[in-house]
Amino acid sequence: MAWRLDLGAMPVPSVPVLDDEQARVVAHRSGPLLVLAGPGTGKTTTLVEAIAARLGDESEPLPAESILALTFGRRAALDLRDRVIARTGGGLVPTVATFHAFAYALLRATATAEEYLSPPRLMSGAEEDVRIRELLRGAVIDGTVDWPEDLVGALPTLGLANEVRAVLSRARELGLDGTALRRVGDAVDRPAWRAVGQLAEQEQEVMALENVLDYGELLVRAVLRAQDPAVQRLLHSRYRAVFVDEYQDTDPLQVALLRALVGPEASLIAVGDPDQSIYAFRGA
Repeated sequence: MAWRLDLGAMPVPSVPVLDDEQARVVAHRSGPLLVLAGPGTGKTTTLVEAIAARLGDESEPLPAESILALTFGRRAALDLRDRVIARTGGGLVPTVATFHAFAYALLRATATAEEYLSPPRLMSGAEEDVRIRELLRGAVIDGTVDWPEDLVGALPTLGLANEVRAVLSRARELGLDGTALRRVGDAVDRPAWRAVGQLAEQEQEVMALENVLDYGELLVRAVLRAQDPAVQRLLHSRYRAVFVDEYQDTDPLQVALLRALVGPEASLIAVGDPDQSIYAFRGA
């Protein structure tokens, strides 16, 4: 008895009916375009149609590898990718990723031989929590950080560890390393900021020795790599159309990464709703 796999006919992609404003977004071909729309207005549908339009453009179709779509969360990236596949009927699919996944891929793709053989490991949130508490405990024991007197009693507590982690994360998103944060603390006479900057310098030394990254440092390195002239030329030549979903959740580092990778000849469509931003507290 012979068996034959019969996949059947591929389903015909469903083409939504767009209104005039959505059609203008889909027709966009050059430069940046920011689309602000409320919930339920078809933002992601419009983005999917714009991607499909670039792939199937009658006058100048783009290959899938020339299109990049970025979003904030892993689940959102998977959903967007699935919707693009359903809309285009399969085949080669553009890169659809989170900012952090794209950043890591960029570092790997442009790594030196040594970096490629020994890639940095990404720390989980739980690991970072433990690292911060260990550094705080060490600072109490060896006195290497000049903590203000009113915070000394709170150093062993989980609450202060969470606050310190939040400050470090926000500083990285603003492009401030430990040294810069310490200098800001000196400039505005904020001893606590200066102390956290000293702690950040220690953390950076430990992370370098262990070859690990947190998500903030991952973006910092990706931005610096993307701003390298040689790497930037590669990015500009590759990506002709860049799409961003949930733009309201991007932070300053992610915006800096976008600025570096989108070339003058490329189109950029960013879709978002500022009223839905859930990360405004960290600069989104």
